[in-house]
Amino acid sequence: MLDGISIELYRYAVGNPGWTTSEASEALGYTLREINAAMEVLVERRLLSEQDASAHAYVAVSPDVALADLVDADERAVQDLRARISARRRELSTLVPTYLEARKSVITSSSVETLEDPHLIHRVLIDYGRDVTEKVLIAQPGQGSTADVQEENVRKDLELLSQGVERKTLYDISTRDHVPTRKAVAAITAGGGRFGALPRVPLRMLIFDRKLALVARQLRHDDKAALVVRDPHLIHIFTQLFEFAWELSEPFLVDEPSPSPLNSTQQAILKGLAAGYSDEVIARRLDINVRTCRRHIAWMLETLHADSRFQAGIKAHQAGWI
Repeated sequence: MLDGISIELYRYAVGNPGWTTSEASEALGYTLREINAAMEVLVERRLLSEQDASAHAYVAVSPDVALADLVDADERAVQDLRARISARRRELSTLVPTYLEARKSVITSSSVETLEDPHLIHRVLIDYGRDVTEKVLIAQPGQGSTADVQEENVRKDLELLSQGVERKTLYDISTRDHVPTRKAVAAITAGGGRFGALPRVPLRMLIFDRKLALVARQLRHDDKAALVVRDPHLIHIFTQLFEFAWELSEPFLVDEPSPSPLNSTQQAILKGLAAGYSDEVIARRLDINVRTCRRHIAWMLETLHADSRFQAGIKAHQAGWI
């Protein structure tokens, strides 16, 4: 925004054609340095135009003329950009039939494809998620996504549900304590989605109709690659595995609070201790920090008055905590 001196000088220049800096300084009560600084501001905004270079005379320019002078180059650049975008859109849209035909060929010739690039995996999700007509089955291990991601998921899932698409998701029990996930589950459940919870979901998997299954490769903890399965027989097997796990799951949203003072994460940690897993393995399976896992264990040992982790597991079972 223009400062006060610049505005006063502009008003003076409009009302006093042929003015000089000395006259403006005397009339407005500002130093020549302040007047010159204000002149630079006005010239930069095209509100003052040099009328006579030899005499350093400036004339005031109307704001609408100054605006046209300022944005003319930008408007031309925007128009050029829009033209380039339109040309690219026309050029690439002609490849859509080729892409669709080639994709059919890939589907029939390749039953399993490995994708290493997370961006490509995301594109496959969008592509097939847009075409789904019957059902989407999701197995999601670890903690839930951020609130922003969940908000986008809710919008897409409610849109699918409104189209009659069945949606079933399996989450780890520990995710019940993740507030963004709980809110998303409540919103999608109200729209007809169904959610189950298991002590541990071992495999990240999405199944679209009977057309495609996207399965996390998981060679390492940080492995981001996915297997794109198109073979109908393999998809049938993955679907059967999902339905079997679904039958063993319990509802994600529980109306009645658990009698145990432990939250779901702590219960899962106790079950891991009872199974003989190390802190690192438990933390990795629950997708939490090892230090956080050990903090939970220390609290539970103290609360149960247990001298060892094995004894904590026994006392927790006797108390009905797990």
